[in-house]
Amino acid sequence: MGVWLCLLSAFVAAEPSGWIAYLAGSEPGSLCVHVLDVAGKSDTRIGPGDCDGAPVWSPDGAWLAFNTKKPEGMGIVLVKQGGTDTCLISHANEWNAYPQWSPDGRMLAYEGGEDFAQRIMVYDVDAKTETAWGGDAKGLMRPMWLPNFRLLFTLNADPHVKSGNAALDRIKAGPVIVASGVAGHPNSLSTGLFFVTAETAVPFPQEALPSATGEYAEWMARPSPNGLRLAFESNDGGDREIFCYTRDRAVDMSNHRAGDWNPVWSADSHWLAFESFRGGRRGVYRIFADTARVSTIASSPDYDDWAPTWSPDGKWIAYVSNRTGDPEIYVSDPTGERAIRLTEHPGLDYAPAWRPKGDKP
Repeated sequence: MGVWLCLLSAFVAAEPSGWIAYLAGSEPGSLCVHVLDVAGKSDTRIGPGDCDGAPVWSPDGAWLAFNTKKPEGMGIVLVKQGGTDTCLISHANEWNAYPQWSPDGRMLAYEGGEDFAQRIMVYDVDAKTETAWGGDAKGLMRPMWLPNFRLLFTLNADPHVKSGNAALDRIKAGPVIVASGVAGHPNSLSTGLFFVTAETAVPFPQEALPSATGEYAEWMARPSPNGLRLAFESNDGGDREIFCYTRDRAVDMSNHRAGDWNPVWSADSHWLAFESFRGGRRGVYRIFADTARVSTIASSPDYDDWAPTWSPDGKWIAYVSNRTGDPEIYVSDPTGERAIRLTEHPGLDYAPAWRPKGDKP
């Protein structure tokens, strides 16, 4: 009997659990944030539903942040997991999008403004104040917080980067955001990576990028949770690839003639999930960061899979698939051998985000 109980316990433990926030609606203009209990399949609508954007969990899993339509433009809203408390931020700009929580959950960064004049705005959750970061820098987009200064120390030790880089030294005095920024002339615009603090915006050292010469676009920066690596997208090499800066150089991790994009780190910083057309249709794959070994999670010539998000323990990956005709949320083990359908709505289900904590508050 004891052996059977152990086997049953192991089987139950192997089932996915936790909470996933996602978007659902009959059409793109009516998307609303929902929270799904993965194990129990109960589903709670918590967003206003006025064209909500992709939800992002606070580090403690208590709050969700996302942009939503307002009478004029777009604003960021904070909502408790159960939908019991809501806070709509008062903005200086009419258009605000792509919120990201600071590692301690006390601040929220997002882009504010439009028409290549976007600035990185930071909202202090306790003080309920909004501040523009980056000095006078404009054209900054898609902010992501550095979890610590380990990447900056690595850059300063990089033999390819000029010794004692004063700009890098200057930004170690406080919290740092890495963002994409518009660069170049009006007739020849491109994007690059920037480190952003409350006072300044510093370009990522050119010497540490894939090619020290030539004009290439880098964007969608994703620091690893341990702070030692920085994944980003670049067209260096001719097509859209996922590069990763680690130790003393940037390496093409996905390295395929088909487009690769949207890198997403596992919590242990060992794996990157990403999207690619390498299977003919859009699919979800993963890279082992130490060796750049790529394996398939979900891919088919008959349908699309996209938008991966890791479970906190790294044992499951949720994503969107239209294998049944309309986009639904699925979850698979990292090998892709077992796929479980989580939603069954007649409309659209998008942008899953796995809650970082496994226990309900």
